[in-house]
Amino acid sequence: MRLHQTLVLAGLSLLVLGLAGCQSSAQKSTTSFKNSSSQSSRHYSAANPDAAVSATSSSSSSEAQTYRPAASQTKRASYVKSGNLKKSGQFTYDKVGTRLQLTKVKHPQTTLKSGQLTYKITTVRLIKNTAETAAAKRMAAQALNLSALKSPYYTIQLKFTIYNHGKQAVTTDGIKAIRLSANQQLNATNQLSDASAGKTIAGKGQLATFATGLASEKTKPTFKTIKVAFAGAYVNQKQVVSPTDWLTLTV
Repeated sequence: MRLHQTLVLAGLSLLVLGLAGCQSSAQKSTTSFKNSSSQSSRHYSAANPDAAVSATSSSSSSEAQTYRPAASQTKRASYVKSGNLKKSGQFTYDKVGTRLQLTKVKHPQTTLKSGQLTYKITTVRLIKNTAETAAAKRMAAQALNLSALKSPYYTIQLKFTIYNHGKQAVTTDGIKAIRLSANQQLNATNQLSDASAGKTIAGKGQLATFATGLASEKTKPTFKTIKVAFAGAYVNQKQVVSPTDWLTLTV
């Protein structure tokens, strides 16, 4: 099972907009920016997945989280103050100065099963993230384990629910990988933040969660479909649920 260290998931682009989630953090992982704290619940929902990658950085300071967008932007009809982006073209800002615009959204409701677990993909979103401040750009690069990050950058977000049909609680290792193309794959060591990894799902329980990854820098990605595969699940570090096959999703 992958080693999961604790890290702030304040959000990966307010809608990741993928990601945005405000989970407690402690230590930045050198492999990913996941939250690894195992949380057992019958109906657990991860923190709001609507905020920018920059907000996930463990180095973000209170003073850096006071960005105020210009009035000319907040008065636009497509501006969503709450950050709950639902339609293509809608945009918002995070607290460190990242402009998050939803460019694509699909609701596949597709399921994938392995052993006692069923994975249901509910939403796929592509978000354009524009760092309006140096702090936003720097923190996003840190959260994505990059030495530098070109803005705008695009993030892909999956929202999904994991159902445990068994009587025994299991700890999921989250998403194994998201394949964007034959030459580009996101995983725990390569620009993927997965809020589900390390979470424990009670018997007959479920976990509503999300994952966000870096799709491209500067230019809008051209892929029409992606593939996702989930890793195994464990009880006392012993694998009891096998990894899944690849599931193809339309973007």
